[in-house]
Amino acid sequence: MANISPDKSSAASADREPVTSARIPDEVLSSTSELSEQTKQLLSQRYDILYKLGSGGMGIVYKARDRETGEVVALKILKSTLTDDATLMERFRNELRLARRITHRNVCRIYDFNPVGNSACISMEFVDGSSLRELLNRPIRLEVPQVLHIARQICAGLGEAHIQGIVHRDLKPENVMLDRFGGVKLMDFGIARSLDTRSTATGGFLGTPAYMAPEQAEGKPVDRRSDIYALGLVLYEMFTGQAAFSGDTPLAVALKQIRDTPPSPRNLQPNLPVQVEYVVLKCLAKDPARRFQVVEEVEAALDPGATSYGKKSHFELDDLPKKPNETRYLVLFSLVQLLYLSFYLIALAKLDRIDFLTESFSPGLGWPMVILVTLSALIGIATRLYLLSAVAFSYPELGKSFLRIFIFVLVLDEIWAMSPFFLVHRIGFGIAFAATVPLLFLPFSQRTLIVMYFGKGPCGLAVK
Repeated sequence: MANISPDKSSAASADREPVTSARIPDEVLSSTSELSEQTKQLLSQRYDILYKLGSGGMGIVYKARDRETGEVVALKILKSTLTDDATLMERFRNELRLARRITHRNVCRIYDFNPVGNSACISMEFVDGSSLRELLNRPIRLEVPQVLHIARQICAGLGEAHIQGIVHRDLKPENVMLDRFGGVKLMDFGIARSLDTRSTATGGFLGTPAYMAPEQAEGKPVDRRSDIYALGLVLYEMFTGQAAFSGDTPLAVALKQIRDTPPSPRNLQPNLPVQVEYVVLKCLAKDPARRFQVVEEVEAALDPGATSYGKKSHFELDDLPKKPNETRYLVLFSLVQLLYLSFYLIALAKLDRIDFLTESFSPGLGWPMVILVTLSALIGIATRLYLLSAVAFSYPELGKSFLRIFIFVLVLDEIWAMSPFFLVHRIGFGIAFAATVPLLFLPFSQRTLIVMYFGKGPCGLAVK
């Protein structure tokens, strides 16, 4: 094995342990039972294996002590199915050499990559803590300030990697470590790209479908904006307590990344600041051009001032990712409001005629009917102007506001559905009846349009 010492200035967060044995102790042999005898002996020339930390798709990770430096490190022993491919291993070595250039407090340092018998191992900074996945698996949901603290550190580490020209390609909670003091360390930079050719050749997925950008799922070129999409998925899960997309198979999840829009974060977590929802959804835009273009923009948008509960959000709804058809719902809703506004204005302009008609058909009720029509028209005009103003100024609470006043609007609109009968002397009873029927159902179409826009749309307001 190459004798390359770690950089002590970026040492692991674990305390050093005294150097003891020059071999793998008997008490930890059970934890290394998955390793071949040759691998164990070669490792023992430099490391004391302390215990197994975990295993995954690439191999097994152990906590070990480097006897040459006295540092406690994490050793990742790669599976033989990976190390059998000499071309892959060379590419792996080159990518990890690039990843070593990232020297940031929020990135886990990589030290060595060396062959070990019929396998290979990566030595890296040991983080004394737990993964973000372990934190998310706990029954208690993370508080918003805690998530923001973690998120800004992820952004900082990811931003430094992008400055160095390195795209992670497999950002997920399992690759985010938190130490005992709340510090964040991003892991496994460069590994996903190393496996790119192998993944394509075998028809497998590069990365994890649940945290994969649409362009990545389609096999298209990826860049730092693909990491920003994955960051959005991680943020979504931290803020809401559930993954944005799930399915029975990896392929089903990948297809959802390409085609579907996740449920609104504020539907799942109503107390979430509007600005935070905006950040998450902008990260999750299907079109990379509509996402944040650099991770520093995400970090700035998650600044404590920008995400304060008491501050007004500084974004426009037009900035959010929308499906093309969703704008039509709001346009149709606005047209309905203009139609009713016209009804009310015409009624006020024809009050004398209405008075004459009511006196002709119902003597003695003329003035009460005129007063009722006048009050209804004035209230209706105020209501429609409010709704049209909310649409014009992209008021984010429009969906909830409309549903709160829906019963009132329904009663008002059902009364006005009878207005064609004021003209029965001119148009006849048949036409008046035919005109009344659609007016009776028009109020429900407004509710449908609002639910379709806000319930399924990216604004994600809780309208159910």
